[in-house]
Amino acid sequence: MAASPQHATLVANTVTTLTFDEDFPFVEVLAVDGAAAFYFTVDGSTPAVATTGSIAMPAAMGSVEVKVKTAGVTVVKLKSAGTPKVSVRGIS
Repeated sequence: MAASPQHATLVANTVTTLTFDEDFPFVEVLAVDGAAAFYFTVDGSTPAVATTGSIAMPAAMGSVEVKVKTAGVTVVKLKSAGTPKVSVRGIS
């Protein structure tokens, strides 16, 4: 587990799991470089590229805040067909 924020460069077609040491009610997910679209979940499920149930971030720089749908430590799972850089922070 780690503190907030966390940063990662996604590996193509591989799920990256970021686990925080707090129970955050919201997270902000940031596409740092816009290199590729990516998909993520905050409910414990595994994201899939272009699949219903995964939250999409386009291949552009930007961010989105989402409500975490689970209790306990906050877990964000991300997946992309490319290798974008992302940053995720918990929001109290």
